[in-house]
Amino acid sequence: MGKKASTLLVAVALASVTLVGQASAAPSDHTPASAASSAAKPGPLADQVRYAPFTLNHNESVSSNTARLVMQSDGNLVIYDEFNRARWATRTVGQGWTTSFQEDGNLVVYTRNGRAVWASNTAGHPGSRLVVQDDGNVVIYDGSQAIWSSRTNH
Repeated sequence: MGKKASTLLVAVALASVTLVGQASAAPSDHTPASAASSAAKPGPLADQVRYAPFTLNHNESVSSNTARLVMQSDGNLVIYDEFNRARWATRTVGQGWTTSFQEDGNLVVYTRNGRAVWASNTAGHPGSRLVVQDDGNVVIYDGSQAIWSSRTNH
């Protein structure tokens, strides 16, 4: 190998070492633009809390990381787990139109004409909150007391 070829190889090797050294010298809190943009988008919160009055119309839902409460277009209010398996339902197919979490603390599925076809029977608890929990359970709380639960924790 000639002197020019060996000098060229040494120069290429030094340039490679310099580039590798610069890459590893990047600040540890540096994130690539693609990772930063995905990190900036908030994921689902662990527990989703809703206060009254709150209504779910067809195909609307409230989700946590492991549960999704959905008012389906077929009229059924259903809880799905993180694998999209139905874990609980009101069995109001063909009847339900909207679901309302009322100011009195009652969660009710209503027909298109406003007739109740399913209820949590938790009226009388104003100020309650509906929580879609990250353990997969949907619970109505009055203060710290659970007054209704879907019993779908997993």
